[in-house]
Amino acid sequence: MRSSNRQYLVSVDHLRAYAAVLVLLCHGTYMISPYLREVPNGDPHGWLYSDNPLATLVLEGHTGVALFMVLSGFIFTIGTLGKDVHYGRFLGNRVLRIFPLYLTLIVLGLGAHKQGADLLAVLQSLVGLGNLPGSLSLGAVSSMWWAIAVELQFYLLFPLFSRLLTKRGPMALIRLLAGIAVIRALVWASAAGSISVNSMLYYSLAGRIDQFLLGMMAAWFFVHHRRWFQGLPKVAVATALVLGAVWAFNQTHAFHEGHASRLLWVDVEGALWALVVLTYVATVSSTGIVSRAIATVGEMSFSVYLLHYMVITAIVSRGWWFELTGRPVADAFLTAVTAVLPLTLVAAVVTYNGIERPFLRWRRAYLVSDPPPEPTTIPLPPPASDVPKAAVVSPR
Repeated sequence: MRSSNRQYLVSVDHLRAYAAVLVLLCHGTYMISPYLREVPNGDPHGWLYSDNPLATLVLEGHTGVALFMVLSGFIFTIGTLGKDVHYGRFLGNRVLRIFPLYLTLIVLGLGAHKQGADLLAVLQSLVGLGNLPGSLSLGAVSSMWWAIAVELQFYLLFPLFSRLLTKRGPMALIRLLAGIAVIRALVWASAAGSISVNSMLYYSLAGRIDQFLLGMMAAWFFVHHRRWFQGLPKVAVATALVLGAVWAFNQTHAFHEGHASRLLWVDVEGALWALVVLTYVATVSSTGIVSRAIATVGEMSFSVYLLHYMVITAIVSRGWWFELTGRPVADAFLTAVTAVLPLTLVAAVVTYNGIERPFLRWRRAYLVSDPPPEPTTIPLPPPASDVPKAAVVSPR
């Protein structure tokens, strides 16, 4: 049983690595390519599009964030399904997981960007509201912190959702998703085009909650019907569905132009990634050197996610890009692969082992132990020696 648990964790770490690298390649391509096109001040000429599904996976690599959200719901639910969660210990473990590196970045970022901070901004970012106006704005240091805020907001709600799933099953979460979708559509319609699509659906729990819940439902199916999803052909089909959906999303200019289809996309994107998670974790069982190397990147994915934007900014500011093909987007992608990724991984090794890992060892079990079962046997009468003498009748 222990070996199967370890393999499950390895497969999950693979997916974490894929998500982190996908986001890194997307940001690297978009942030570097304008400079290779000789655009003043590096301002892009809008969103990038391609007929190649693999290329669109990079150009729409922000979808890696959706994979992270699905994985969060999946991982927590795998460990808690059917059990009660000790709320305080659960949140304490989340603090130990997130805050050592997060606080380090806040302290060092404030030292360099004092003009973008005040006490209220610091407090707002610390209490999980860093994706709202008024939070810390520390340049490249804080660019990825909005996702931390969304994760923290989900952590506050997860024990409630976990209990709902345990007691009522996946239909309870499906009904909850439907209710959220209806209210979100009404909010969108009533705003009459005055709201930012990204603020509502991309950078907030209002648009991301679906993906967490879909990850939780994927965990329920993994626990109860794992065999349905096993097999490399099923992994291939799930992956192809994601590629096709992302390609269509790119071709319709949905992200940059803020189409109303985004209301549906958050669920389509989340459901397809949930299917990838299900099939991949149920199927992949490799423990070779390549598998372990990818899993190591997955273990460090939080550091990779938070640091890569600063690495890209440093490369851009110094002009350290490669011009090998003469095609700006291709050269930006190659720079991201050959420069941004290795430098970020080196930095992540240091921060994960020096800042994150020591605190991970302090985490405590947060599942409430089941009460001991009540006795089901009929108690035997006490031995004769324990019977009061007054109750003993002498034979005549």
